[in-house]
Amino acid sequence: MMLNELQKDLLTELVNVYVGQAANMLSEIVDKHIVLSIPEVDLISIAEVDPEDRRYNILFAEGHLFRSSLQFGHQFQGKAFLMFPAEQAKVLANMCLGELTENLNANNCHLMDTDLDVLQEVSNVLLNAIIGEFGNFLEMKLEYVLPDIELIHVTRSDPQILLQNEVYILVLHTSFLLADTDVKGIIVIALSMDSISSLLNKIDALLGG
Repeated sequence: MMLNELQKDLLTELVNVYVGQAANMLSEIVDKHIVLSIPEVDLISIAEVDPEDRRYNILFAEGHLFRSSLQFGHQFQGKAFLMFPAEQAKVLANMCLGELTENLNANNCHLMDTDLDVLQEVSNVLLNAIIGEFGNFLEMKLEYVLPDIELIHVTRSDPQILLQNEVYILVLHTSFLLADTDVKGIIVIALSMDSISSLLNKIDALLGG
């Protein structure tokens, strides 16, 4: 179930409005100017994800991964994930905390409790803003709880399994710009079939289709 170009453009435009609002909230929380953009949005079937496609590296990456997840339900149902390689998560936390990031790589990246607190706040603001706005857009009632955060270690023999039970996912490729540093992550929203149909129907109605 792929998006056509018009659907993709409109969805990307909508999501960027949502994350723009979230970025303003985050900027106030950390007292630093954060620019957050979603350059690309894809609606894909898990079965169609190409492990060789660099845009989806994080879904198949080995090593330490920061992952936040938000379950939501009622009329609009699914689960949203915010994911960064651990070293990118550390850079983001450092930027928010006003700490320097030097000589950081996957081997010396240690996320402290303070880092995780900041990342939880970022996840909370971002995922709630996006999912909440989708609910408003669809005029649907939503119920959700605070996001869970975790650090996971993925090995070649134990590949990324977080999405095995999901069929269709909305992938938002994210870019955080703060203090001349560009942190790349990914937001994955796994949706029920009914929720996807509702979303596409609303988009088509807006497009005059």
